[in-house]
Amino acid sequence: MGRSWGLFPAKRGIKLGLSELMQKRSQVKPGSLASKNALAFSARYGTIVFLGLLVLIFTVLCEIKLGDQRFFSGNNLTLILRQSAVLAILACGLTIALILGEFDLSIAASLTLGGGMFGLLLTNKYFITWPTIPFTDIGGGNILPESVQRTFLFALIFALLFGLVVGLINGVVVSYFGVSAFIGTLGLAGIVEGYLVRLSDGRSVPLPKNITDTAQGTLLGWEAPESWNWTLSFGSRTLQFDLGGLSIPIIALTAVAVLLVVSFFLRQTEAGRRMDAVGGNPEASRLAGINVRRYRLAAFAMCATISSLAGIVLASGRTGSAVTLVGNQGSYLLQAYTACFLGAVTLREGEFHVLGTAIGVLLMTVTFSGLIILGVPGYAQTIANGMILIAALTFAGLARSAARRT
Repeated sequence: MGRSWGLFPAKRGIKLGLSELMQKRSQVKPGSLASKNALAFSARYGTIVFLGLLVLIFTVLCEIKLGDQRFFSGNNLTLILRQSAVLAILACGLTIALILGEFDLSIAASLTLGGGMFGLLLTNKYFITWPTIPFTDIGGGNILPESVQRTFLFALIFALLFGLVVGLINGVVVSYFGVSAFIGTLGLAGIVEGYLVRLSDGRSVPLPKNITDTAQGTLLGWEAPESWNWTLSFGSRTLQFDLGGLSIPIIALTAVAVLLVVSFFLRQTEAGRRMDAVGGNPEASRLAGINVRRYRLAAFAMCATISSLAGIVLASGRTGSAVTLVGNQGSYLLQAYTACFLGAVTLREGEFHVLGTAIGVLLMTVTFSGLIILGVPGYAQTIANGMILIAALTFAGLARSAARRT
């Protein structure tokens, strides 16, 4: 009986609240409701609509300015897939850190470290040795024969392990020592760059041809036939679409695999859901028994390891050589953050997620591809990068605020 005294008023309050809500909804004008729905749609799907509009605009501009459809063609679509792969992998790793509310400014350094160590190990310029005890002759020597250390699998594993070490250091410094993520990760980026310069004298490291030929190949060597083309007429104007030569790059498949694995981990595993909870409310997660520090450490470790994988893909599947200067890969830092923040205003309201990040990557790659084909200077592409980020976030924010006021 004691509990019922507490429940009845609450139930009555719920009924009154529901009735008042229904009365207010009945008073909403159809026009304002439609406007609110349109604004809500824009806040969630505006980035996807903008991506579609960009494809249409570049397709038309190429036809008008160049008289030739170089944008919506098989060769260019293949190039877009190839160019998206590295950024997609890098931004996917960064998404994990951002979900937990942390910033990692060392992802470009981890990318360079992964590619650099991969190249140094494959080309017999670096060996993993046992540590030597100071002032003694105990220790030293290769942990495995040189012939083993030059293999693809060994180089891949240890290049990723170097990235893992960077992530663990970031996680310990930020989560356990209480250092700001901006300062800690930026400082470690400088250490990584100095370490790579010490190992390679700042020179690029060409990769073996058999590795680059495989990584730069396509799925089963398939290529769309020349018959894959059609014509679209608008009055006196005719658009010719030629998808001959379209193929699926190996590195694009690698990026898709990474995106799927990370998305499955974050959405379908207990550890992933706990990471999401920590990012949403760290204090509530701590009170619920979740080790917040440990999950932050794991997020930094995963971010750096995936960033190292992006560097390996870049070196083997794009450039054919490993660059050992972080400054040469610095543009990837801004691009990765732009893609992640574009993804945060796609499909969900202000939430970082892998699918949104992938859409953000495509939006940026399509923009750069179209500007290059149209002959726009490089500085304008950098300007466009910043403008897209500001415009997308501003538009989504305004649409969301307007939808709430309507």
